[in-house]
Amino acid sequence: MMPMTRDVLTAMHDKGVLFGIASGRPADRKMMARKEEWKLSFDFDVMIGMNGGQLWDRFHEGVQEFNTLSPETMREILDLMRPFHLIASIYEDDHMVATEFDRLQVESIERNQMEFINTHGDEDRLCIRPVNKILFRYDEREEEMMEYIRNHPSDKYIGMITYPGLVEFQDPRVNKGAALVKCAEQLNISLDNILAFGNLDNDNEMLEKAGWGVCLSNGGASAKAIADDITEFDAEHDGVGRYLQKHFL
Repeated sequence: MMPMTRDVLTAMHDKGVLFGIASGRPADRKMMARKEEWKLSFDFDVMIGMNGGQLWDRFHEGVQEFNTLSPETMREILDLMRPFHLIASIYEDDHMVATEFDRLQVESIERNQMEFINTHGDEDRLCIRPVNKILFRYDEREEEMMEYIRNHPSDKYIGMITYPGLVEFQDPRVNKGAALVKCAEQLNISLDNILAFGNLDNDNEMLEKAGWGVCLSNGGASAKAIADDITEFDAEHDGVGRYLQKHFL
């Protein structure tokens, strides 16, 4: 959250524009705490979590969950990814459960500020109840891995890169766009009046469903291809704030 972007979002929110965040992380108190981290003067109005598997808004009580993965499907995914010998992890309540602990997990914990449970290779510990998604961290063989995933399709799950070094599996019906449509229905807001910013594959459906979808200049090729427009600047140079200032504020 760069200074100009924060100022522009505040000005627009003061004028009555609702603001929300859509993330691969859980829609929980830690996501809400991003408001403090970003030094925003207002609370989020909407939170889409787990790549669209969760939806919260300040006008309704509780977090809605959509199309979780069953323990049986999780075991299928673990078997699918076994040739790559990757660490698997899930979000569970307010902590993360993973089969091992290494540098990539340390970096994730520092980014997410979450407690960590190491199962020491016990995959069954990950499969005790339905979850929104299962994650695998990697630092090499990305093209080979994604080609392998594409060559092993399933109607039970889909795999995608959501962050450099991170591939996630979720129910194919789950995406940020579907959650955005549900949110618009509940808030009685036309999709034509919704503007969305994104940069990676897990933002594509949201950029497509929103009335106007904008990809950051440092975004991925697929997000740029599906977006209605692309910012002149990236996130670290107030890409969102500069775009909103120029076109809306």
